[in-house]
Amino acid sequence: MESEEATVILELNGERINLKVPKSEEVVYQDAKKMLISRLAELRTEHAAFTNAEVLISVLALEAAVDALMINERYQRLKIEVNSRLESIQANFEN
Repeated sequence: MESEEATVILELNGERINLKVPKSEEVVYQDAKKMLISRLAELRTEHAAFTNAEVLISVLALEAAVDALMINERYQRLKIEVNSRLESIQANFEN
């Protein structure tokens, strides 16, 4: 059985990108699209006089990668903390 797909159209820097995504993730892609467009507009306002569109897209990609890495790092720390507390609770029940 094939999962349903949706098309998300992203227009950045004059380029139209058609993304085929799982239908169940379409809303997340649409939200991400809005965030990217909004942040790119901010970067253009802040830096347009000093750089070109390709550099702005690169900055946007770098920011997204850094955000993803930071979120993953926080998740890993939270996971360790939760597991530690669960082990402590379990040890209290075993004693």
